[in-house]
Amino acid sequence: MKIIIRSKYPTRPINQFTNLPINQTKGGEKKMKHLRTIFTLGGVAFILATVAFLTNTWATEDVRNSKHNLTTNPDIMAQGITEVCVFCHTPHGGLTNVAGGAAPIWNRNLSAATYTLYDSPNFDGKATVTQPQGVSVACLSCHDGTVAFDSLLNFSGSGSTNNITGFSPTSGTPRVDTTTRMMINSGAQEYPMLGTNLSNDHPVSMEIPCTTDPQFSQICVGIAADSARLLAGKVSYLSRSGDFILIPDGRDRIRAYPTVAGKAYIECASCHNPHENTSTRFLRHPSIDGTVLPLPSGITAAQLNSDRNAGSLLCLSCHQK
Repeated sequence: MKIIIRSKYPTRPINQFTNLPINQTKGGEKKMKHLRTIFTLGGVAFILATVAFLTNTWATEDVRNSKHNLTTNPDIMAQGITEVCVFCHTPHGGLTNVAGGAAPIWNRNLSAATYTLYDSPNFDGKATVTQPQGVSVACLSCHDGTVAFDSLLNFSGSGSTNNITGFSPTSGTPRVDTTTRMMINSGAQEYPMLGTNLSNDHPVSMEIPCTTDPQFSQICVGIAADSARLLAGKVSYLSRSGDFILIPDGRDRIRAYPTVAGKAYIECASCHNPHENTSTRFLRHPSIDGTVLPLPSGITAAQLNSDRNAGSLLCLSCHQK
């Protein structure tokens, strides 16, 4: 459009088609109002969408309403204390060398047990596994039943005095001995007391066998692409497609741990998030994008928020079966 400047309007350009200053063009002011309205509504929509996004993705962790809140867990019911985090973490004087820091400022004494690990003729990771390592060691300091729940480095308050006065399980099958303060096997309901015989459990502290087992070829592509994180001592997220469309929150993603520097290892926390609300069984979200790993008929994305292994999608996120 050609713009002509005339002396009658020395500071305003003229529209060559209407012979009027541009800001006096008929309908211009009305259009500007419409544009302002559109921009305003767009901004409001963006804010609402952002709030909805954060609400949906930041509400997954709720440790206070999980069984890892040992003060309200009916199998344990710790007495004389109201703190939730103290049973695993401490702000001062915690262990920083557990799994290279993957279990941050760890507040528990670790188990000295010797474990029997999973093995089978089809298990390609057995050559690299002798005993649990990494973040799995932190999990087992509660879940192998050999360490008392109040075997902590620092207690609440000054940290020098054990102010946990006892445990009073109220459920039908209590899982803590009120005398030894250790987890016990409650008959048929074994879990979450795994014991030291892990031969019937999913292998942990195993390097993902990318070079020997083709069933992991798809996730190994992502591991190779994310090798910089492993070399830097960071977790690497696992997905058969590399796409996390339905899982924008990194805390909920299945992950590999750099238990050995630069290598991708499966540990307890690869599939379990200890800070999740109990309703999810502490499982992380399956890595799905609807193409490589589509949702089975009858299963919705919303359903996966509570049933994380619906359609075995959590298992199939890694295993090409």
